[in-house]
Amino acid sequence: MIQRQQTIWWFLIGVFALLMLPFDWMTLFVTDGNYTLSAAGIAKDAQTVIPGTMLTVYLILQAILNFVIIGLFKKRILQSRLTIISIIMSLGTYGLVAMYRYMSFTAEVTSTNFNWPLILPFISVILGIMAFRHVLLDEAKVRSLDRIR
Repeated sequence: MIQRQQTIWWFLIGVFALLMLPFDWMTLFVTDGNYTLSAAGIAKDAQTVIPGTMLTVYLILQAILNFVIIGLFKKRILQSRLTIISIIMSLGTYGLVAMYRYMSFTAEVTSTNFNWPLILPFISVILGIMAFRHVLLDEAKVRSLDRIR
């Protein structure tokens, strides 16, 4: 029973979290130069200005959580609850990005350029909702089969 649709969704969510690690998420155009935000933190000219260990650990934990959810295929209720936590963590990625963006530079930023990896948490939320829905459908199917016996 491990080959269910939601297994694919959880795997993709984990891969998307790991895929965000090596890429730059946004470029901040500040009056004294350009800064980039990635999982490594905020950097200027390949020199880290503000370390992003919290971002890196957060994304790795999100990936591990989704891979653990796959292994809990016999416990559907626990899977559904952990999927909700995974969805909240995907949305929390935007909160961390906003925190790094607005706490590091208050008034000096002239413009911001967002890069493609920032769409991955949104896609992860959609995949998480689909996985949650399929877990509930599996649970309903199992309950209905138990009633027939």
